[in-house]
Amino acid sequence: MPLLLTILLLLSFSFAKEEYAFGSLDTSPERMGAGSRELAKGNAAVADTGTFIATYWNPGMLAFKRNLSVAAHLDKRSLGRTGGAFGIDAGVGNRMGIGAAFLFRTNEDIIFTDEESNVLGTASPFLMIGYAGLGYRLNKTDALGVSLSMIYDRMNFSKDFGLVEEYQSPLSFDLGWFRFWNEKWQSGLQIRNLGFNSKLSAAWQRNPSRDNSLQSANALRPKTFEAGVTHRNLLFGKPASVSLSLLSYQEADTLFVFDPDLHVFRGRFGFEWRGVTNGDLRLGVDGKNPSVGWGYAFNIGGKTLFVDYALIYEWEADLLNPLSLALRMKF
Repeated sequence: MPLLLTILLLLSFSFAKEEYAFGSLDTSPERMGAGSRELAKGNAAVADTGTFIATYWNPGMLAFKRNLSVAAHLDKRSLGRTGGAFGIDAGVGNRMGIGAAFLFRTNEDIIFTDEESNVLGTASPFLMIGYAGLGYRLNKTDALGVSLSMIYDRMNFSKDFGLVEEYQSPLSFDLGWFRFWNEKWQSGLQIRNLGFNSKLSAAWQRNPSRDNSLQSANALRPKTFEAGVTHRNLLFGKPASVSLSLLSYQEADTLFVFDPDLHVFRGRFGFEWRGVTNGDLRLGVDGKNPSVGWGYAFNIGGKTLFVDYALIYEWEADLLNPLSLALRMKF
């Protein structure tokens, strides 16, 4: 496992050179993630059982959830971008876990212009994805999971352009695997955005105009392959963890393609250290975007309330995003 960790670390920073930002709002959950704790750790959450909203990050981890937990997250970014998430995870019996999650993203006042750069109006697109997940533990160390998801988005045009305002995607699904190797090592694998068709592609057609005067457009949620590991140990006598993961976004409407030009690669790194009692310090890198944050746990009548904060710097856009807050409650 130490050799695997070293290889993943090297690949993370080499693949990060191939990463670029998607422009489509449909892919923003993969770019922004869900949860301030996870954002502070560079979104390296696919193999970390401390992750809340496991339904999104890796449904296989749901099988190891024993308590009911609820999480709410708000992420306010520059250029009028806002995101957030709400999720519930719960254990069922000795081998199963279930969960549900809702992620939303919105942009404010995107300007539309004609060919001569005359302003025609604005739009404030809103996107929401709903998830429902199930995890099943095969034995003491391994679990599999599946989650179903559906997208709803609305353009919110400033005036009537004769265009369709609302869209809804077909149902798609994610598959996850999780394994405890020992008390220090754990790993995870997830494939997101799979469709119920021969290509397993989450693809569909959109008709942009109400009177069918415009040609329909193809919409695609890119297949996302993510594999990661987490190592737990002590640093200066305090609990610490390091998480690494690699992602590949496939930009082709096919079962799988080996052409690297049709994949976008991304590396993620996260570090967490419980430097004080009930308090965590975090840092991470998601692609080229560094992040830092903290979290604190309050014990309230047998329940635990976690407060998390993250600060994210988008390197290529030179944008500092200082407002990402989350509340998590474990019952």
